[in-house]
Order: sequence, then structure tokens, then C-alpha cells
Amino acid sequence: MRNDRFLGVALLCMLCTNDLRAMQYPAEACDAHEAAVRAEPTDLDAAARLGRCSVRDYELIALDGDSSRLVFRSSWSTALRALRHAVELDPGFERAYRPLFRILFAETRDACSPVTGSCRHVSSVARIGDSIRTFPRLVDERSQDPYLGALLESRATRRASLSEARALAERWATVAPRDRRPHEYLARALLHLGDHSAATVEFELAAALGTPASKRAIFRERVEALIRSDMGEEARRVIDEATSDPGRDTTLLFTARLAALNALVGRDRSREYAPVISLPLVMDAPSAPPPPSIVELLAKGDTSGARLLLAQLDSSLVPTPGVWRVPRVDETFLYAAEMHLALGDTVAAESRLSGIDRALYDRRGDFSELESFAWRPWLGRAWLRSGEVAAARGRRDDAMRMFRRVIGLWGGGDVDLQPLVERARTQLAALSTSARTRLMSSGVVRQQPPTHRAPARNQPGTYAVNRSALPTQHRAAASHVSPEFG
Repeated sequence: MRNDRFLGVALLCMLCTNDLRAMQYPAEACDAHEAAVRAEPTDLDAAARLGRCSVRDYELIALDGDSSRLVFRSSWSTALRALRHAVELDPGFERAYRPLFRILFAETRDACSPVTGSCRHVSSVARIGDSIRTFPRLVDERSQDPYLGALLESRATRRASLSEARALAERWATVAPRDRRPHEYLARALLHLGDHSAATVEFELAAALGTPASKRAIFRERVEALIRSDMGEEARRVIDEATSDPGRDTTLLFTARLAALNALVGRDRSREYAPVISLPLVMDAPSAPPPPSIVELLAKGDTSGARLLLAQLDSSLVPTPGVWRVPRVDETFLYAAEMHLALGDTVAAESRLSGIDRALYDRRGDFSELESFAWRPWLGRAWLRSGEVAAARGRRDDAMRMFRRVIGLWGGGDVDLQPLVERARTQLAALSTSARTRLMSSGVVRQQPPTHRAPARNQPGTYAVNRSALPTQHRAAASHVSPEFG
């Protein structure tokens, strides 16, 4: 009986082993494609095959049989050189571009087991000269953000790859102007390089040339470019198109995410997407009254009690080191900033406000977690307060940037939010006027009479830069004075 049980377990293990072997699909080795490229460097098809094979190859090998010295089986640098050569020979050879841009845009490279399917190793994508280096390391499974180290290393050298991607996409677009793909790649490169306005132009062109499916694929990046460019009206148009799209993928663009995106551009859709159901609360006995809030303590003049309560609130907002790449924030951060300002602690208030800004604008291509902190439109109030604090501390450029963001993203939004927009406009105009007056009084900018042929009545004068009033090292740049200064 005992032997029968062991025999049954052995048969079960044999069946499981056979099933496991049948499920294994190891990645194709790229040696044959690499040899074909070496034998005939002008073989464009071989270069494209090598590129596709390399970006799909997640296998590691042990150098000299030493398991402590693991390297990727295929080299991305070899594939990159072959793909570059292919598009140099034929800029319209479209099969080479997808793996080429995949390598240039990559921030990490995973190494996965074909047996278990687990990816226990990861590598940064380091740009060294015109080559790409990928060195695998074990994933830190103890951290909730195990890829952080690899991402930071990749981003330190990524600009050269993004600049190359931009140049390649521009050249491809010249030979295929009606193809949406080069415009998508160009827009993506510009977005990550920080040229958001130019990225919006290319994304809109790609959307106009594409299909409904391709428009859905770039929706998130289109909205991100528009938001980072402070183009609220256009962002609302794109969001409305996606909302009414019958083919929308609700697993990626679900209602909470749409509510968060609408909140960013000054529209409150939280009740449409997450209606609040009020239920009567039944209690057996009356509960104790809630403790006084910070506002109530300040109203009573109890500043020491307010500071103690605010210190407790601040301690709850401190992110755990190494847990989240970008800390999640909510409206509590703005409340804490307002309370610090009420207590006269401008430095602490500015720290809280900058944390809100980092949580949104340091995500670098990822607005996917907006629903965790931005269902309702409160961020505009944080931007306005940041601008006011920056203006009070003499940082005019930072203040004007924040005021423009409020105007650009919330202007034209919900009616009840427009007083905040008008407040931002007023303060922006005041800063612009004070800057112009200061430059004129210092002699850097002087007023000149109009030089038009046809004189106009009551026409305001124009402003010109007096280079002689500038330090020598700044005179060459005087021609670039912003129009807001005259």
C-alpha cells in the first residue's frame, strides 16, 4: 500500500515534468542572425531579424560556467549598430525602426526564466558613447519599487539615446510624411526630452494620421504632453474623445482614471464616476465629541496646541524611504501647507507644496496613479498657493510658472473654479508689470516711441533693451528678453 502511494506520487511528478517541459518556450538564440549580419552588412532583413531577436532575448548565460558572472546572451549594442546601419542605407526601411526605438527608449532590460517565467534579474540600460551596456543584477524583492536603482542609472545617461531617437524619427518622417509611426516616435522622444509643446504637435499629427486603435494607444502620452504644456482646453477635448469612444479599453482607462484626468484640467467628475451613497448611521450610544481641529485651535488662539497637532499630521505624511519612487499625495498635503502658512512657517509650507508638485510632475511619463490622489479638482489650488508663496519669497519666475499653469489648465473648466483662475491672472499681470517697471527704472529697458509709418493715436510705446546698462557678460543675451517685458 505504501509503495503504491510512492508510485502514484512518482507518476504524478513525471506528468507534471512533461507538462512543464511542454510549456517552456525559450527565447530564440540570436547567433545565426548576428553571423548573417557579419557576413553581409548590407543585408537589411538580417539586421531587422537581429534587432527583433535581441529585444526579445531575456536569457542569461554564465561566463566560463561561473554562475556568479551572469550576462545577457545577446548584446543590444551589436543589434543597435546593425539597425543604425540599416536605416542609414535605407531611411525608409520601416522593419528596422521598431526594435531600434525599443532599444533607444528602454530604461530597463529584464532577465526571465523560461521555466518559471519569473524575472529575478534586471539591468539598467547605460549609454556609453554610441553603445548600450546592460549588466544584470538580482531584483530587490524586499522593496515595493525593486527597479528604482536600475531606473536611476539608466536616466543618468539616457539623454543621448533620446536625442538619437529624435534625429532618427525626424529623418524617417521626411521620407514617410503620411506615416503616423515616425511622428509617434518623435513625439515620445520630445516628451521625454522635456520639449512638451513640440511633443503635442507631433502627437496630434500622429493621431490625425492614425486609426482609432492607434489613437487609443497614444492617449495617455497625448494627454500628458498637453497637461505638461498647460493646454487645458486641448486636453479636455482629447479626454472627451476617449470618454465617448465605444472601443475604449475600460481596464486601462477606467472611470476613476478619467475622473483624475478631468480634475487636472479643472473639471469635477468625481460624482459621475464614483457616486457617494449616503446611508443613515445607527449608533447605540452617542459618541464622544471629536477633538478640535487645527483650524479650531487657531481660532481659539491656541497656537501651541495647533503646532502639536500639525506636527502629528506632518509625521503621518512622511514617505517611507525606498518604498515608493514618487510619494503619493492627497489633499491633506495642501491642508498641511495652509496650516503652516497660518502659523507663519513659510519654509514648511513650501516643502509640502513642492511635494505635491513632485508627485505629479516628476513621474516622467506616467500619470497612471493619478486616481490615488486626484479624483477631485484640488491641485489647482495647490499650484495657486505655490505661486503666491514663491512670489512672496521673491522667486518671480517660479511664481509666474505656477500662475500660468492654473490659467492654462483650469481656464475654461468648471464655472465654480474660474474665480481661482481670475486670481491667478491678476497676480500674473501684477508680476509682469512690476518686472517691466523694474527693468525700466534700472535702465536695462527703455521706452521708445512707435516707429510705424502711420501714426496711431493713443498707441503705447514699445520697449527696447539698453545693452550698455547690462554687464558685459549679459549683453549678448539681451536680444532674448521675453515679450512680457516689452
